[in-house]
Amino acid sequence: MNNFHGSDIKLSQLKALVATVDCGSFGKGASALGVTQSAVSHAIAALEETLGVVLLFRGRQGATPTPIGTKVVDHAQAILQELGSIIHLSQAERSLGTGQVRIAAIRSLATHGLPRAIADFKQRHPQITVTVTRCVNHGEVQQVLRQGGADLGLMDIDEPKGFKIYELLADDYVALLPPQANLSEEPLPWSVASQYPLILPVPQDNSYAKLRAYLTEQLVPLTVAYEVNEDATITSMVAAGLGMTILPYLAAIPIPTAVTVQSLTPPLRRVLGAVILEEALQSPGVYAFLDTLKQLQVEGGDRLDSIPDVT
Repeated sequence: MNNFHGSDIKLSQLKALVATVDCGSFGKGASALGVTQSAVSHAIAALEETLGVVLLFRGRQGATPTPIGTKVVDHAQAILQELGSIIHLSQAERSLGTGQVRIAAIRSLATHGLPRAIADFKQRHPQITVTVTRCVNHGEVQQVLRQGGADLGLMDIDEPKGFKIYELLADDYVALLPPQANLSEEPLPWSVASQYPLILPVPQDNSYAKLRAYLTEQLVPLTVAYEVNEDATITSMVAAGLGMTILPYLAAIPIPTAVTVQSLTPPLRRVLGAVILEEALQSPGVYAFLDTLKQLQVEGGDRLDSIPDVT
């Protein structure tokens, strides 16, 4: 049995372990931490040697935790969260005169509305630094928050666990049809939609689970011809005449002028909002930024006006 002290375990080793398990591989974990894969692999191997147990199964499919590894990861996540609480507590002590607000946001909100909110916030609190991490979907936003990489998340709300939710606005899904489409009916008839190849986000994109469930409920089957992981590429493909798509309006804009935009029947919409970890201690700057978001107006989105007073 190895004899060791707590000081033998480094925070960098715990971060490497948590990131690798969250991401499913050494390479992706290293990318999330901004270090090399060899550094992550070495850190986890050193941690296993210190503890005297195997924490991860290694294979071609990636890295998965062993039974003891799962338990260690749970404790490591708790330790990192407590460390984040200490940091935020220190930031709160410095008040609104200094500090930072770190935001993780999906593209729809990072591009539309957030820049104006940041500008308004900086006018009132010029000494507070604001950083933004753009995420592919709400799953990545939640991952960044849990790993301590951001204080505040902006994303589509899908009942995330362990978060306080502040609903901001609703975003309707729309159908985008190629330039050759000649439609006189509104909303889009599904019999017409079935005439075009369908371009959709990749199935792994958890932001679009609602859309795929919606499509299965329609009486007219649609043929999925392409699956793409970037909204802008999808709209460009529609503009090139390769098919039609259905996207949230804020994810689709800017929409090429040649593309025909049609509403859906029955309608489909998503709710966009801000989230923070339930148990995390937040600085005054984070709550001040949430207060700024109360005034957020985004073209194409419907205000919900349900964000509570956070001052």
